[in-house]
Amino acid sequence: MSENVKDGTAITEQPIVQLPARGEYKMLLLLLIICGGLFIDTLNSPGIFQGITSGPGSIPQLVAGALILMIFALAIQCLGRGYKEGSIAEFLHYLFDKDVVILIAMVLIYGFIVETIHFVPATFLFLVTTMYLLERKHLLLKIAVSAGTVGGLYLIFSTLFQVVLP
Repeated sequence: MSENVKDGTAITEQPIVQLPARGEYKMLLLLLIICGGLFIDTLNSPGIFQGITSGPGSIPQLVAGALILMIFALAIQCLGRGYKEGSIAEFLHYLFDKDVVILIAMVLIYGFIVETIHFVPATFLFLVTTMYLLERKHLLLKIAVSAGTVGGLYLIFSTLFQVVLP
């Protein structure tokens, strides 16, 4: 490590830590394909790219365009850090991590049960179960946070905005 002196105070430079190879470029390519498809779909609605600033496609076009720019910025950041791409197996392990699979499964289950048992109990069960499966500590705290979140959502949307919840 080298030291620089600025205003009489020594500044220690930290070495750059090499991140493990996981498949960042593959993931960025997958995201670029998805966001590119979404962007192309937004062009079907009149918006900014058709010269209509207040059209129904304006915000979706801006968001999809911003996502594409952020993907390129992340790729440039990886290049600048000297990132080395991993194998397909490392990418699949990174993409389908245990926590990701749990979250996807819980969202799918939630989507199937929300209409059956309605929004409040389904959302409460989804939040408590998902948080508990991701970290098996402090169950009472997770129950309290879930109840507060669902209660807040119910008050805001059902009472204040008078939106019918599913």
